[in-house]
Amino acid sequence: MITSNTSLYCVIGNPIKHSKSPLIHNYIFQKLNVDAVYLAFEIKDIMSFFKFVRDANVKGISVTIPHKIESIKYLDETEQIIGKIKAINTVKNKDGKLIGYNTDIVGVIKAFESNGIKSLKGKTSLILGSGGVARAVIWALMEMGTESIIIAGRTPEKTEELKNEVLLHEVTPHSKSVEVINISRVSEIIKNIDVIANCTPVGMTPNTEESSIDTKLINEKHIVFDTIYTPKETKLIKDSKSAGAKTILGIDMFIFQALEQDKIWLETEKVFDYKDDIENIIL
Repeated sequence: MITSNTSLYCVIGNPIKHSKSPLIHNYIFQKLNVDAVYLAFEIKDIMSFFKFVRDANVKGISVTIPHKIESIKYLDETEQIIGKIKAINTVKNKDGKLIGYNTDIVGVIKAFESNGIKSLKGKTSLILGSGGVARAVIWALMEMGTESIIIAGRTPEKTEELKNEVLLHEVTPHSKSVEVINISRVSEIIKNIDVIANCTPVGMTPNTEESSIDTKLINEKHIVFDTIYTPKETKLIKDSKSAGAKTILGIDMFIFQALEQDKIWLETEKVFDYKDDIENIIL
């Protein structure tokens, strides 16, 4: 029962109708007997929203496309890695202080590991997109040992900026090179790619017949990861499976990063006990 004492948590994005975050977090609150409710807000004016957060004492926020980068300026502090990746996906209101985190990195690594991929040492990774999700994916793949990063985007200024940030703040000794190309040139370099990570919203519901690249370029040697989780299997994933490629679903990353958020907000590891339950609930 919701009362005046019930804590408010939420997810913000635009669009947001596709989000399954409320299913996950409200389930966790119920299981752990937390007096809280989690809602989804489609937000366009991010500055006004964060004023509301402070006025209403919102306890926690999940941040998704397109607010992962801009939201940082409205926080009081962030965990150390945010200074490097320049993107958040989680906010905790701790005694009136808004603190930013990024659980996408943990989500990516656990998604790969749960699919039997423990290391990317010596691999070349192609990142499709240059927004907040791409930043987290790049750092996760670097942590896993990828040797080369190629960032493919449609806006040269954004991809070049991301490249420079990665080179400036590289946190592991594994990656030896970072390059940028226009996404239209993917066909020219695809034969040298081991890992393909889609970090764009292309293919998301309702535009499920779209793909950020020509899927005919994919073959059995590729590892294909799509950060999109609605639909569960995008055109990119379906076509990659048909081509014999190893595929990793965005839903795996989504569940792991969401549980990491609950761990931060509720300060308990018990949230991970419900991973299998959550997978059944949202699929």
